Amino acid sequence: MSLEIILKTLADGLFFTPKALIKDAAGVMDFFIFAVSLVFLCWMPQKVPPQSGAQVLMILRCVRPLRIFSLVPHMRKVVYELCRGFKEILLVSVLLIVLMFVFACYGVHMFGGRLARCNDPDIKEREQCVGVFMRKIFITKMKLQPGENESYPAMLVPRVWANPRRFNFDNIGNAMLALFEVLSFKGWLDIRDVLLQRLGTAHAIYIHIFVFLGCMIGLTLFVGVVIANYSENKGTALLTVDQRRWCDLKKRLKIAQPLHLPPRPDSHKFRAFIYDITQNIYFKRFIAGLVLANSSLLCVSWKSDEDHTIPLATCSAAFTLLFTIEVIMKAIAFTPRGYWQSR
Repeated sequence: MSLEIILKTLADGLFFTPKALIKDAAGVMDFFIFAVSLVFLCWMPQKVPPQSGAQVLMILRCVRPLRIFSLVPHMRKVVYELCRGFKEILLVSVLLIVLMFVFACYGVHMFGGRLARCNDPDIKEREQCVGVFMRKIFITKMKLQPGENESYPAMLVPRVWANPRRFNFDNIGNAMLALFEVLSFKGWLDIRDVLLQRLGTAHAIYIHIFVFLGCMIGLTLFVGVVIANYSENKGTALLTVDQRRWCDLKKRLKIAQPLHLPPRPDSHKFRAFIYDITQNIYFKRFIAGLVLANSSLLCVSWKSDEDHTIPLATCSAAFTLLFTIEVIMKAIAFTPRGYWQSR
């Protein structure tokens, strides 16, 4: 990195030249990362106590991966569009916060204090959730059945009336936090299951509506804002319908390529015969059917002690043999080089 900074400084200058390193945001970031790394390298502390200058330098060194934005122009452009669309993104954020606040208020009024349960499954009322009870201890999550003269180990545990471990709707802050986590599609099934078990099916619709409005519509607005800003700055937003179609056609023409299919070998009758078979529509459909059947066979779990294992293994060997025959036929018809280049 030192050599890179020196070469950039010699080529573009540091302060007063038209393309000075300091005049570019990416150059400022590179110079800052270089300075932090140089100071840390010269200092090289043996111990890094908490809340010290060495720890601050180590934290600042974590920004080194951000250099990828200056090295990749397309990624830098995406970050630039995100910064330019800050106002629109802020408006979308306010909209989502208002939506979360509305649903959080509803959750506090409807579910506040109603999700708590006793850790003893035999106790249903809060007044009875006192004392201790014997709780079984499971060493593994596997469903292992104890033997005839065996039982699960247990220990005395105090009864506690508590909310679910990861969320609750007892106040507006906890409700907002729970709904914010739902926006990332993480944990919303846990909330739904708790609502189903403790309050009934009708209350579980609440979290489904929030997922639909907040995740599927609200978060999509962020993507829409970035794409809209990118299109406006690129100029595609100002194009007419016909102009956009022409641009799309140009992109498709760049992608389009001719088929790499060898011609029919008319001089060799046997190869021509095999070629006609491999290019026949019914042969292609037959191979496609074999692929689908083999895919369905891969979905079945195999166990050595089950009766259907031998038939499944036989079918798998038959599919492998048929696919091998197909490869041999195409290698004969196209030649090995032509088969390798064909699609």
